[in-house]
Amino acid sequence: MMTDFNVGLTLYLIVAYYTSTLTCTCSVGYLAISEIENKIGTKDLLNTFHAESLSVCAAECSNDCSCFGYHRDMKQCRLHVICDKDHIVNAEMGWRYYRVSQNAVDCLALYQSGQTCSGVYTIYPGGIQTNVLCNMEISGGGWTVIQNRFDGSLDFNRNWLDYKTGFGSPNGEYWIGNKIIYKLTKDLTSSLYVTIMLTNGTSLFQQYETFSIANELDNYRLYIAGQSSGTLGDRMTDTTAGDNINGMMFTTKDRDNDRHPNQCASEHFGGWWYNVCHDAYLNGLYGSVLWKQPWYPKIGDGTLIMKTVMMVKRG
Repeated sequence: MMTDFNVGLTLYLIVAYYTSTLTCTCSVGYLAISEIENKIGTKDLLNTFHAESLSVCAAECSNDCSCFGYHRDMKQCRLHVICDKDHIVNAEMGWRYYRVSQNAVDCLALYQSGQTCSGVYTIYPGGIQTNVLCNMEISGGGWTVIQNRFDGSLDFNRNWLDYKTGFGSPNGEYWIGNKIIYKLTKDLTSSLYVTIMLTNGTSLFQQYETFSIANELDNYRLYIAGQSSGTLGDRMTDTTAGDNINGMMFTTKDRDNDRHPNQCASEHFGGWWYNVCHDAYLNGLYGSVLWKQPWYPKIGDGTLIMKTVMMVKRG
């Protein structure tokens, strides 16, 4: 389990202006049923009533209710025992149907089910219950935040177990945990988007088309592929041989998997996919000159950085 909160691949890595002030949360997950949009039905209909929002409608779907329809313009809710092509048959524009689910695998699944408000949610990657921050606004929404830093309140100079299971809180700064990142990205269908907000207010970003990490047996080895674009420039792979972190295993202060004759994690005060050592590194000492080369050469040290966020989303 995550040490400080309940833990539960084209990848976009976002180092972004992302604070802990998001307040929209939802306790019910639900998945859209696209094949019966713009229809209604009376078979196995439990109830129909006015509901101010999709979330209000969803909250009433319990006991015998396994699915529901909601019309956003009319603000009408219909609760059903079964929602399929045999039960929802009459054409009527504006209706969308959702199946109740407590087991969304990531923030994209929540977004597709109608949860369009950024905030803290519970997801179940690989069946592991995990509380996460979801960004439902950037680049189409549905992003699962795997790293969030904005005030330096959390120490990222942690050991292997902490980085494996995760630390911090989705209401504040946190690392979701390498075990969960593996579960989220192992199918090689996820994306990473990176934005760094500087202390002068400038926001920079970089997108990576494909991102995943291996399991613990391979020390959470990093895999990046496909196109990359953005205002930061690619410094994870398009750099010198000794600073290219693609294909590198994860290193912490108590487990040395890098190619440096000494130990990169001890020298740079945080866990990362070091080579010898890096030109891109987001877990250094917050606000310090000792956070060297966060995104070199554009960002030379950590005194220039206000906020970072890393997020992933399935393609």
